[in-house]
Amino acid sequence: MTTFSNFSIGAQSAIDSSFKARRSMTGAISRLSTGERTLHGNDPAGASVGDSMRTQSRSATIAARNAENGISFLVAAESALMELAILNTRLRELAVQKTSGLLGTAEQAAITSEENAIVIAANEIADTELNNVDILSEVSIAISTPGQLAYVGVTNKPVLTSGVANVDTQMAVIQKGLGEVGAGINALKGYQSNMYSYASNADAAASRILDVDFAKESSILAQSSILNQSALAMVSQANKAQANILSLLD
Repeated sequence: MTTFSNFSIGAQSAIDSSFKARRSMTGAISRLSTGERTLHGNDPAGASVGDSMRTQSRSATIAARNAENGISFLVAAESALMELAILNTRLRELAVQKTSGLLGTAEQAAITSEENAIVIAANEIADTELNNVDILSEVSIAISTPGQLAYVGVTNKPVLTSGVANVDTQMAVIQKGLGEVGAGINALKGYQSNMYSYASNADAAASRILDVDFAKESSILAQSSILNQSALAMVSQANKAQANILSLLD
């Protein structure tokens, strides 16, 4: 076998192996310290898919929060409508009482005064706002990751006035509004549940792709450390073997 006095093939091979082992060690250390499996070029395709899933998961969480905010909005609207129903019922009582021919002028004036007070209170309640949005109005809620909108709320605001016919008309409006609010609450609960489920499953899928397997990476780190130490030891051995050439010159 030919011996080259100015080049140690064994030493160079051991150095190359040491470089590879150190690169593997550096990657394993980075992944273990950050918890990210795809660092140092480890599965770049998976990184793209995992990041997309994680983005979808976070968007779904926001959509679920939007639905929850919408439910709170509708509950406030429901409370206002129920108060309006109570006031409207009282207006009807007064309207029926007022038509009695047994009442004097003063008594009718007292009824009219109460009716006016109820109408003013009802108008104030009907104009209630939540975050500068009229609670007795229709609103749009983003309830999916693409930003799909759900339109919920009251499509026709009740306006209370005295008189049996007017009271009956507005009671129908109130009842319709309560139905719309109830339907909206149930719909948003469904959207919210779906988005929370979507978020948790998308996050789980992203985690399987992006999160490091600590047991596996710890094994790689240990293996790379052993290989690096072994390679460095072989460099020393190769250099010693090369030094034997000098004995030929003695």
